[in-house]
Amino acid sequence: MDLKEDLIEEVGRLLDEFLKVKNITYKQIQWEVDNFVYPFIGSYLADGSLTREEGKDIFMYCELRLKEIRKMLEE
Repeated sequence: MDLKEDLIEEVGRLLDEFLKVKNITYKQIQWEVDNFVYPFIGSYLADGSLTREEGKDIFMYCELRLKEIRKMLEE
């Protein structure tokens, strides 16, 4: 497995864990992603471990999952 796949898998697991937290809101999850996950991914872009295209793929995965989570929590 490469770094991009590892990060997508780990972010997916993290988001799944957030959903297990009782009474968590979409805003709380979004805050965690914006303040911890995105900078973490950015550090790999900055040091060259990820290509720009790989970073874009990971960010797009995060955005798609956040949309799913928002829809799920608003129902």
